[in-house]
Amino acid sequence: MLKKLFAIAIFLHFFGNFAFANKPNFCQEREKYYQIILNEISKEDSSFLDKLPECFKNDRKLIIKALAIDPNQFQYASEIIHNDKLFIKRAIKINADILKFVSPEVKSDENFMEDAIYINRDSLKYSSWSLLDNKLFMKKMIDLDSSNYQFASDRIKSMVDFAQPVLADNGSQLQFAPPNVKANREMVKLAIESDRSAIEFANPKIANEPEIIALAKNEKPFSNLDDFNQHIEKNYIIYHDKKNLGKIFANKALLFGENKLIDRNLITKWNKKTTIERNNDGQPNEIWNLINLENRNFQNRWKDDFKDYPDLIKKIEKFFAKRKIAPEIIEDLRTTYMWKIKNEPQTFAFNLYSLNSSTDDILVNNFVNVTSITAIAQKQKDQWQISIIDVIFNREIKIDPVFSGGHKKYILWDLFKINKNDKSPKIIFKIEGAVNDYMELYEEQINGKYRLTLKSKPISKF
Repeated sequence: MLKKLFAIAIFLHFFGNFAFANKPNFCQEREKYYQIILNEISKEDSSFLDKLPECFKNDRKLIIKALAIDPNQFQYASEIIHNDKLFIKRAIKINADILKFVSPEVKSDENFMEDAIYINRDSLKYSSWSLLDNKLFMKKMIDLDSSNYQFASDRIKSMVDFAQPVLADNGSQLQFAPPNVKANREMVKLAIESDRSAIEFANPKIANEPEIIALAKNEKPFSNLDDFNQHIEKNYIIYHDKKNLGKIFANKALLFGENKLIDRNLITKWNKKTTIERNNDGQPNEIWNLINLENRNFQNRWKDDFKDYPDLIKKIEKFFAKRKIAPEIIEDLRTTYMWKIKNEPQTFAFNLYSLNSSTDDILVNNFVNVTSITAIAQKQKDQWQISIIDVIFNREIKIDPVFSGGHKKYILWDLFKINKNDKSPKIIFKIEGAVNDYMELYEEQINGKYRLTLKSKPISKF
């Protein structure tokens, strides 16, 4: 039977829709051919789906499975699917890049694109030009995430009332500002207060003023990247105790273990099963499941951990609610870590996380549903401000066994001080990538925001 299916696939590859014209039962029995189609799609630069008749291009189950392999397959879906807003919302949980191929009418729909951003924060860049030049729409989008400023039209970006809150929150956005903003002394100062490195994006005439140079000056924790790499090598890199596994990151909280208030390991279990279908190499297909073992994990909700900071709880709740995350999802988050960074002003770094089975019946295998926030919170004048390091808004994420936790995460590893008089510890995160693991250094800026300043040399996992 398998050989017969492969023979059919080869025939289809060369003769295209002609084969289907003479075999109408193919459309009636589409699921029989899913695996062979998906095997063809998994080949590099495959356009196999484009050769199939409309009944396959309009098969939502097949399209979802294809997108899990390659989001670019959406371009071969039917025109009906390119206009199906409910289905598109489902698809962008997998990858927002599919929005490149949806109909122009969808990308011009203000309500749809707003919903898309709540599902996947990378969605805005695919909005129609009419929306990116819409003042009311873009103000709402920029209020949600200051990094959305980069996608606004030049007309909107040139408006000082739009640029001001953006640069106060994220000075690095100055790089996307038009010339009039980069030459505005007050805007440049605002950007530098949020991110000292923003000086490199300012108009040279402004950037060379003594006042601006002095504002951007910073006592760097490391004179160059090599020094940072040496610090990481000396303190956090060891050779694995198993032969031939090479270097790994270790010694978590080696220097500042007393700053850990909460540090928990979320216990998960990997299940693998094989199917009777075979891939292109003739091997059984593998299906992976990542299970959160609730009975072995911490049961207390994050609000219990944050009970001494009610205003911070409200700030976090408002952050998620503003992005249309359901109250029950917010309530169910767990604290994986919470570190005290310093007392004056009160500053914490934390991660809140939830892992659940995929809510999509097609994606239930190899995908999980994740909500997460990694952030640094600082209390200034009775108000908490939050620097977002990484966030995932209740979306489907493809899991991969190369990650110990199934997907990329930011793990607080340790702190660093320039010397004993340093009142603003730097924060070191470990990031587990698909191929490499590496460290990132975050530093406090003038206005209390934290920004990435250094990224270490990666360690290969293979």
